[in-house]
Amino acid sequence: MDEELYLTAADRAYQIISQKILDGEFQPGMKLSRRNMASVTGVSVIPVIEALKRLEEDSLVESRPKWGSFVTVPTKKKILESFQLREAIECQSARIMAEAMTEEQKEELWTIATKLDTVPYNAETMMDSRDYHLSFHQRLTEFTGNPRLMDTLRKINLFYVLCRAIRANAPKKDYPRYWHRYLVDEISSGDQDRAEQAMREHVNDSLQLILKEN
Repeated sequence: MDEELYLTAADRAYQIISQKILDGEFQPGMKLSRRNMASVTGVSVIPVIEALKRLEEDSLVESRPKWGSFVTVPTKKKILESFQLREAIECQSARIMAEAMTEEQKEELWTIATKLDTVPYNAETMMDSRDYHLSFHQRLTEFTGNPRLMDTLRKINLFYVLCRAIRANAPKKDYPRYWHRYLVDEISSGDQDRAEQAMREHVNDSLQLILKEN
């Protein structure tokens, strides 16, 4: 069945507003008037209020007393705090999966990693590359079976995409790469220390890129 049929008005408002934020249509610092958001999403103000509250919990929106809601501005402090938490979660996930990864899980991650490492990153492929990147890290954490790790990483990844959405141009990289396939190799080695170190280096590389771009 079509899951869209079971979405509440607040769910629809959340999906529409969050997508516009993550795609860069709603820029950091932009005011999200409740009435304007109701018009944009096609729902009433009450569901919009609920959606904005959820977006605030996901760190995509900030509320200012007497001023309303605004798209979060990723300051250096916020970026560093987010990546410190991401490092803790992903390194722990890597350690868990170093001992628990199945061949089927490795094959699934390898398939996603190959797309990430070999498809040129440009204006045409930027959105697909973003989705593959989120899918890779989310699936790795899902494989741990820990719902709290999964939900926290989901929120961190949304903030990560917000940071990347600020840029107007796709980064120039040399291809082919081996970043994500290297991660799969190190995690599936069975050595927890190797898995953790590889993930720590990977997260730090992403942090340096984000800091440079912002």
